Amino acid sequence: MVSDVQGRKPDSTLPLARVGVKGLKFPAIIRRGNREIVLSATAEIFVDVPGDRKGADLSEITRSVSSLVLKNRDFEGIENITSQVCALVLDKLSYVTRCECTMQADYFVKSGSSDDFSLNVSTLIGETKITRSGEEQDFIGIIVQGINACPCTMEKERRLLKEKFPEFSGAIDALPIITHNQRNRVMIKVQNTKRKQVDADSLIAIAQSVIGQPVSIGVKGENDADLILRQHLKPMFVEDVVREIAKKLKEDIPAIDPESTVIIRSESEESVHPHNAFAEFSGKFKDI
Repeated sequence: MVSDVQGRKPDSTLPLARVGVKGLKFPAIIRRGNREIVLSATAEIFVDVPGDRKGADLSEITRSVSSLVLKNRDFEGIENITSQVCALVLDKLSYVTRCECTMQADYFVKSGSSDDFSLNVSTLIGETKITRSGEEQDFIGIIVQGINACPCTMEKERRLLKEKFPEFSGAIDALPIITHNQRNRVMIKVQNTKRKQVDADSLIAIAQSVIGQPVSIGVKGENDADLILRQHLKPMFVEDVVREIAKKLKEDIPAIDPESTVIIRSESEESVHPHNAFAEFSGKFKDI
């Protein structure tokens, strides 16, 4: 019989809040109606470890994932996988009081006709936190990459151009002016409840409506020039991006549970600065 090394009493009895595995890769099939989506997912799974145990049974954690996905089961969404993984881990590890699982997977969406189409890649996020007392939080989320244009530099350039070409001041005031673009990554996470289940496609559409999505495979639905002009007509700071997405979330999916937690992040890879810009909203949907 193999000795239970993890179950031994440690030299230090300090309890640990999060112990688990990161970078666990596996395939998963999401089926919604007639749609079948095959994902290559990466997971992080954590549990708490009491002070009287040397460690957690990590092999039981990985087996919980294997027992689900190797049965070729179809799931309604990535957040359903994380929920079932957490429930299995709690069932197998009697000494833990809580489990959390986060999964991410690339998600390709085809848009346009068969002759004029594009494949845009986003990231799906599923997240679950469960306690042994029965409390559960489930989140669905996405990450979309687009662009934004800096409004501050645009106004500085407008002033410089008017000084250099005063005879064109009227036109300079009326037109969008040169500024620097940056890749902008938006993350939206919404807590799903029994009252309302949010789908990832709706969140992706909201993010794309604000920052576009220039990275495509195939024939581009929106060409680079159109996208850059659109973003320059409405230049935004990362703060503007977060607020605009929050506004559209309220308008487009008003049935989200008012008590649901919502997290919106915007991060710009600054093209002319050696740092990134970042903004975040985190709160209840009713607070938007």
